[in-house]
Amino acid sequence: MARMVRVEFNGPARHQYSPAPEYALRAGDVVVVETDWGVGMGDVVAILEEFPQEALKAPVSRILRKATPTDLARRAGLAQREREVRAFCRERIRARGLPMKLTEVRIGLDSSKAMFYFTADGRVDFRELVKDLSQHLRTRVELRQIGVRDEARVLGSAGPCGRALCCGAFLQAFAPVSIRMAKDQNLALNPGKLSGICGRLKCCLAFEHPLYAELKRTLPKPGCCVSTCRGPGLVRAQNILEQTVLIGLETGGQVILSAGEVTVRPRPTPSSRGPHAGEGPAGTPAAGCAPGGRLGAAASAENRRPEGSPPAEDVPDDIAALEDS
Repeated sequence: MARMVRVEFNGPARHQYSPAPEYALRAGDVVVVETDWGVGMGDVVAILEEFPQEALKAPVSRILRKATPTDLARRAGLAQREREVRAFCRERIRARGLPMKLTEVRIGLDSSKAMFYFTADGRVDFRELVKDLSQHLRTRVELRQIGVRDEARVLGSAGPCGRALCCGAFLQAFAPVSIRMAKDQNLALNPGKLSGICGRLKCCLAFEHPLYAELKRTLPKPGCCVSTCRGPGLVRAQNILEQTVLIGLETGGQVILSAGEVTVRPRPTPSSRGPHAGEGPAGTPAAGCAPGGRLGAAASAENRRPEGSPPAEDVPDDIAALEDS
Protein backbone atom coordinates (compact mmCIF):
# COMPACT_ATOMS: atom_id res chain seq x y z
CA MET A 1 0.00 0.00 0.00
CA ALA A 2 1.26 3.47 -0.87
CA ARG A 3 2.64 5.59 1.94
CA MET A 4 0.71 8.64 3.09
CA VAL A 5 1.93 12.02 4.30
CA ARG A 6 0.02 13.90 6.96
CA VAL A 7 0.18 17.65 6.42
CA GLU A 8 -0.90 20.12 9.09
CA PHE A 9 -2.24 23.64 8.68
CA ASN A 10 -3.38 26.44 10.92
CA GLY A 11 -7.04 27.01 10.21
CA PRO A 12 -10.34 25.20 9.65
CA ALA A 13 -8.66 22.39 7.69
CA ARG A 14 -6.24 21.30 10.41
CA HIS A 15 -4.91 18.20 8.68
CA GLN A 16 -5.05 16.57 5.33
CA TYR A 17 -3.45 13.51 3.79
CA SER A 18 -1.48 13.22 0.58
CA PRO A 19 0.15 10.30 -1.22
CA ALA A 20 3.86 10.31 -0.54
CA PRO A 21 5.81 11.72 -3.51
CA GLU A 22 8.78 9.97 -5.08
CA TYR A 23 11.26 12.31 -3.41
CA ALA A 24 12.09 11.93 0.28
CA LEU A 25 10.17 13.84 2.92
CA ARG A 26 10.50 13.86 6.68
CA ALA A 27 8.56 15.32 9.58
CA GLY A 28 9.15 19.05 9.85
CA ASP A 29 9.45 19.70 6.11
CA VAL A 30 7.32 22.48 4.64
CA VAL A 31 5.48 21.50 1.47
CA VAL A 32 3.30 23.17 -1.14
CA VAL A 33 -0.03 21.34 -1.53
CA GLU A 34 -3.43 21.68 -3.12
CA THR A 35 -6.03 22.98 -0.65
CA ASP A 36 -9.60 24.26 -0.55
CA TRP A 37 -8.29 27.80 -0.87
CA GLY A 38 -5.98 27.09 -3.79
CA VAL A 39 -2.29 26.36 -3.54
CA GLY A 40 -1.27 26.39 0.11
CA MET A 41 1.58 25.49 2.40
CA GLY A 42 1.66 23.10 5.31
CA ASP A 43 4.02 21.26 7.60
CA VAL A 44 4.71 17.55 7.31
CA VAL A 45 3.93 16.02 10.71
CA ALA A 46 4.12 12.30 9.87
CA ILE A 47 5.05 9.80 7.17
CA LEU A 48 2.61 6.89 7.44
CA GLU A 49 3.36 3.42 6.10
CA GLU A 50 -0.32 2.43 6.22
CA PHE A 51 -3.47 4.28 5.26
CA PRO A 52 -5.03 5.40 8.59
CA GLN A 53 -8.75 5.05 9.25
CA GLU A 54 -9.18 8.77 9.95
CA ALA A 55 -7.80 9.51 6.50
CA LEU A 56 -11.01 8.07 5.05
CA LYS A 57 -12.86 11.16 6.34
CA ALA A 58 -10.08 13.68 5.78
CA PRO A 59 -9.36 15.61 2.59
CA VAL A 60 -6.78 13.96 0.34
CA SER A 61 -4.74 16.24 -1.89
CA ARG A 62 -1.58 16.23 -3.94
CA ILE A 63 1.80 17.49 -2.76
CA LEU A 64 3.19 19.76 -5.46
CA ARG A 65 6.72 20.30 -4.17
CA LYS A 66 8.90 21.05 -1.21
CA ALA A 67 8.68 24.69 -0.23
CA THR A 68 11.46 26.86 -1.63
CA PRO A 69 12.90 30.00 0.00
CA THR A 70 10.70 31.99 -2.41
CA ASP A 71 7.61 30.10 -1.21
CA LEU A 72 8.49 30.74 2.42
CA ALA A 73 8.95 34.45 1.80
CA ARG A 74 5.65 34.57 -0.08
CA ARG A 75 3.84 32.85 2.79
CA ALA A 76 5.15 35.43 5.25
CA GLY A 77 3.81 38.18 3.00
CA LEU A 78 0.45 36.42 2.66
CA ALA A 79 0.09 36.24 6.45
CA GLN A 80 0.22 40.03 6.62
CA ARG A 81 -2.16 40.28 3.66
CA GLU A 82 -4.64 37.93 5.36
CA ARG A 83 -4.66 40.10 8.48
CA GLU A 84 -5.43 43.20 6.41
CA VAL A 85 -8.19 41.43 4.47
CA ARG A 86 -9.67 40.07 7.70
CA ALA A 87 -9.97 43.59 9.10
CA PHE A 88 -11.53 44.85 5.84
CA CYS A 89 -14.06 42.00 5.77
CA ARG A 90 -15.14 42.62 9.36
CA GLU A 91 -15.62 46.31 8.59
CA ARG A 92 -17.85 45.46 5.60
CA ILE A 93 -19.85 42.98 7.69
CA ARG A 94 -20.55 45.72 10.24
CA ALA A 95 -21.35 48.27 7.54
CA ARG A 96 -23.90 45.96 5.89
CA GLY A 97 -25.33 44.77 9.21
CA LEU A 98 -24.92 41.10 8.40
CA PRO A 99 -25.68 38.62 11.23
CA MET A 100 -22.43 36.71 10.85
CA LYS A 101 -19.04 36.46 12.53
CA LEU A 102 -15.84 36.13 10.53
CA THR A 103 -13.56 33.41 11.88
CA GLU A 104 -10.64 33.03 9.50
CA VAL A 105 -9.29 34.08 6.10
CA ARG A 106 -7.08 32.00 3.82
CA ILE A 107 -5.47 33.25 0.60
CA GLY A 108 -3.83 30.85 -1.85
CA LEU A 109 -0.11 31.01 -2.38
CA ASP A 110 -0.70 32.03 -6.00
CA SER A 111 -3.41 34.55 -4.93
CA SER A 112 -5.89 32.86 -7.27
CA LYS A 113 -8.48 32.34 -4.54
CA ALA A 114 -9.43 33.63 -1.10
CA MET A 115 -11.52 31.62 1.36
CA PHE A 116 -13.49 33.28 4.17
CA TYR A 117 -14.80 31.13 7.03
CA PHE A 118 -17.63 32.47 9.20
CA THR A 119 -20.22 31.42 11.76
CA ALA A 120 -23.89 32.43 11.89
CA ASP A 121 -27.08 31.26 13.59
CA GLY A 122 -28.85 30.75 10.26
CA ARG A 123 -28.59 31.38 6.55
CA VAL A 124 -27.02 34.69 5.53
CA ASP A 125 -27.41 36.52 2.23
CA PHE A 126 -23.80 37.61 1.70
CA ARG A 127 -23.90 38.25 -2.05
CA GLU A 128 -23.20 41.96 -1.67
CA LEU A 129 -20.35 41.18 0.71
CA VAL A 130 -18.81 38.87 -1.90
CA LYS A 131 -18.90 41.74 -4.39
CA ASP A 132 -17.13 44.03 -1.91
CA LEU A 133 -14.43 41.46 -1.27
CA SER A 134 -13.95 40.60 -4.95
CA GLN A 135 -13.51 44.25 -5.88
CA HIS A 136 -11.06 44.74 -3.03
CA LEU A 137 -8.97 41.62 -3.66
CA ARG A 138 -9.30 41.33 -7.44
CA THR A 139 -9.44 37.55 -7.14
CA ARG A 140 -11.91 34.72 -6.73
CA VAL A 141 -13.71 34.84 -3.37
CA GLU A 142 -15.56 32.05 -1.57
CA LEU A 143 -17.41 32.29 1.76
CA ARG A 144 -17.95 29.11 3.74
CA GLN A 145 -20.12 28.81 6.84
CA ILE A 146 -18.74 26.64 9.64
CA GLY A 147 -20.13 25.56 13.01
CA VAL A 148 -19.18 26.78 16.45
CA ARG A 149 -17.15 23.61 17.04
CA ASP A 150 -15.07 24.37 13.95
CA GLU A 151 -14.63 27.92 15.22
CA ALA A 152 -13.19 26.67 18.50
CA ARG A 153 -10.80 24.44 16.57
CA VAL A 154 -9.63 27.37 14.44
CA LEU A 155 -9.15 29.82 17.30
CA GLY A 156 -7.63 27.27 19.67
CA SER A 157 -7.64 27.30 23.45
CA ALA A 158 -7.18 25.09 26.50
CA GLY A 159 -9.94 22.95 27.94
CA PRO A 160 -10.94 22.63 31.61
CA CYS A 161 -8.49 19.73 31.87
CA GLY A 162 -5.62 22.12 31.13
CA ARG A 163 -4.70 20.49 27.83
CA ALA A 164 -5.11 21.88 24.32
CA LEU A 165 -8.58 21.41 22.86
CA CYS A 166 -9.02 17.92 21.42
CA CYS A 167 -10.49 19.36 18.21
CA GLY A 168 -7.38 21.44 17.65
CA ALA A 169 -4.88 18.81 18.74
CA PHE A 170 -5.87 15.53 17.10
CA LEU A 171 -9.55 15.26 16.11
CA GLN A 172 -9.98 15.25 12.34
CA ALA A 173 -13.77 14.87 12.32
CA PHE A 174 -16.44 15.68 14.88
CA ALA A 175 -18.50 12.78 16.25
CA PRO A 176 -22.09 13.32 17.42
CA VAL A 177 -22.34 13.95 21.18
CA SER A 178 -25.66 13.57 23.01
CA ILE A 179 -27.10 14.12 26.48
CA ARG A 180 -27.59 10.36 26.70
CA MET A 181 -23.81 9.94 26.84
CA ALA A 182 -23.63 12.14 29.94
CA LYS A 183 -26.53 10.26 31.55
CA ASP A 184 -24.97 6.87 30.85
CA GLN A 185 -21.80 8.04 32.63
CA ASN A 186 -23.81 9.25 35.65
CA LEU A 187 -22.62 12.82 35.17
CA ALA A 188 -24.51 15.72 36.71
CA LEU A 189 -26.51 17.61 34.07
CA ASN A 190 -24.70 20.87 34.73
CA PRO A 191 -24.22 23.07 31.64
CA GLY A 192 -21.04 24.57 33.04
CA LYS A 193 -19.48 21.14 33.48
CA LEU A 194 -20.70 19.51 30.27
CA SER A 195 -20.13 22.31 27.75
CA GLY A 196 -16.84 23.08 26.07
CA ILE A 197 -15.31 26.31 24.80
CA CYS A 198 -17.61 26.12 21.78
CA GLY A 199 -20.74 26.12 23.93
CA ARG A 200 -21.65 22.59 22.85
CA LEU A 201 -21.29 19.28 24.66
CA LYS A 202 -17.65 18.33 25.18
CA CYS A 203 -16.27 15.97 22.55
CA CYS A 204 -14.60 13.91 25.29
CA LEU A 205 -18.03 12.73 26.47
CA ALA A 206 -17.99 10.41 23.46
CA PHE A 207 -14.52 9.00 24.11
CA GLU A 208 -15.43 6.67 27.00
CA HIS A 209 -19.14 6.26 26.31
CA PRO A 210 -18.86 2.88 24.50
CA LEU A 211 -17.08 1.42 27.55
CA TYR A 212 -19.68 2.83 29.96
CA ALA A 213 -22.53 1.51 27.81
CA GLU A 214 -20.96 -1.96 27.72
CA LEU A 215 -20.29 -2.07 31.47
CA LYS A 216 -23.75 -0.75 32.29
CA ARG A 217 -25.40 -3.67 30.48
CA THR A 218 -23.88 -6.11 32.99
CA LEU A 219 -25.48 -4.40 36.02
CA PRO A 220 -29.09 -4.69 37.22
CA LYS A 221 -30.99 -1.45 36.76
CA PRO A 222 -32.02 0.75 39.69
CA GLY A 223 -35.43 -0.35 40.93
CA CYS A 224 -34.87 -4.03 40.10
CA CYS A 225 -35.78 -6.67 42.66
CA VAL A 226 -32.78 -8.89 43.40
CA SER A 227 -31.77 -11.82 45.55
CA THR A 228 -28.50 -11.61 47.48
CA CYS A 229 -26.56 -13.54 50.09
CA ARG A 230 -28.03 -11.10 52.62
CA GLY A 231 -31.59 -11.67 51.49
CA PRO A 232 -33.89 -10.05 48.91
CA GLY A 233 -33.70 -6.36 48.20
CA LEU A 234 -34.03 -3.53 45.73
CA VAL A 235 -31.29 -1.94 43.61
CA ARG A 236 -30.85 1.67 44.66
CA ALA A 237 -27.81 2.79 42.62
CA GLN A 238 -25.07 1.58 40.26
CA ASN A 239 -21.31 2.14 40.33
CA ILE A 240 -20.47 1.44 36.71
CA LEU A 241 -16.68 1.58 36.90
CA GLU A 242 -16.42 -0.58 40.03
CA GLN A 243 -19.18 -2.91 38.72
CA THR A 244 -21.09 -2.81 42.00
CA VAL A 245 -24.65 -1.96 43.01
CA LEU A 246 -26.13 -0.48 46.16
CA ILE A 247 -28.88 -2.78 47.50
CA GLY A 248 -31.57 -1.77 49.96
CA LEU A 249 -32.41 -4.92 51.91
CA GLU A 250 -35.93 -5.94 52.90
CA THR A 251 -34.70 -6.53 56.43
CA GLY A 252 -33.40 -2.98 56.62
CA GLY A 253 -30.04 -1.44 55.89
CA GLN A 254 -28.02 -1.28 52.71
CA VAL A 255 -25.19 -3.28 51.24
CA ILE A 256 -22.82 -2.85 48.28
CA LEU A 257 -22.33 -5.99 46.21
CA SER A 258 -20.69 -6.87 42.92
CA ALA A 259 -22.79 -7.74 39.89
CA GLY A 260 -21.96 -11.44 40.28
CA GLU A 261 -23.32 -11.52 43.84
CA VAL A 262 -26.88 -10.54 42.94
CA THR A 263 -29.60 -12.27 40.94
CA VAL A 264 -32.45 -10.34 39.37
CA ARG A 265 -35.86 -11.69 40.32
CA PRO A 266 -39.21 -10.80 38.78
CA ARG A 267 -41.31 -8.12 40.38
CA PRO A 268 -44.42 -9.65 42.04
CA THR A 269 -47.66 -9.17 40.15
CA PRO A 270 -51.08 -8.66 41.80
CA SER A 271 -52.20 -12.14 40.73
CA SER A 272 -49.15 -13.75 42.29
CA ARG A 273 -49.47 -12.00 45.63
CA GLY A 274 -50.89 -14.66 47.93
CA PRO A 275 -50.01 -16.24 51.23
CA HIS A 276 -47.01 -17.92 49.63
CA ALA A 277 -45.94 -15.36 47.00
CA GLY A 278 -46.68 -11.81 47.96
CA GLU A 279 -48.41 -11.70 51.37
CA GLY A 280 -47.24 -12.03 54.92
CA PRO A 281 -48.73 -14.39 57.46
CA ALA A 282 -51.70 -12.11 58.17
CA GLY A 283 -52.48 -11.52 54.51
CA THR A 284 -50.66 -8.18 54.46
CA PRO A 285 -48.43 -7.30 51.50
CA ALA A 286 -44.91 -8.59 51.86
CA ALA A 287 -41.95 -6.26 52.18
CA GLY A 288 -39.47 -5.59 49.41
CA CYS A 289 -40.87 -5.21 45.92
CA ALA A 290 -44.51 -5.22 47.01
CA PRO A 291 -45.95 -1.69 47.11
CA GLY A 292 -46.85 -1.86 50.80
CA GLY A 293 -43.53 -3.21 52.04
CA ARG A 294 -41.03 -1.14 53.97
CA LEU A 295 -38.50 -1.13 51.13
CA GLY A 296 -41.18 -0.60 48.49
CA ALA A 297 -42.60 2.37 50.37
CA ALA A 298 -39.14 3.86 50.82
CA ALA A 299 -38.37 3.42 47.14
CA SER A 300 -41.67 5.00 46.17
CA ALA A 301 -40.92 7.97 48.40
CA GLU A 302 -37.46 8.34 46.89
CA ASN A 303 -38.81 8.20 43.35
CA ARG A 304 -41.66 10.61 44.01
CA ARG A 305 -41.05 13.90 42.21
CA PRO A 306 -41.86 17.25 43.78
CA GLU A 307 -44.99 18.83 42.36
CA GLY A 308 -44.22 20.72 39.16
CA SER A 309 -40.79 19.13 38.62
CA PRO A 310 -39.99 17.59 35.20
CA PRO A 311 -40.05 13.81 34.67
CA ALA A 312 -36.77 11.97 35.21
CA GLU A 313 -36.13 11.62 31.48
CA ASP A 314 -36.84 15.28 30.72
CA VAL A 315 -33.80 17.41 29.99
CA PRO A 316 -33.70 21.08 31.04
CA ASP A 317 -33.69 23.56 28.17
CA ASP A 318 -30.23 24.88 29.04
CA ILE A 319 -28.83 21.34 28.78
CA ALA A 320 -30.74 20.42 25.61
CA ALA A 321 -29.37 23.56 23.93
CA LEU A 322 -25.85 22.12 24.19
CA GLU A 323 -26.61 19.37 21.68
CA ASP A 324 -25.89 19.99 18.02
CA SER A 325 -29.11 20.59 16.13
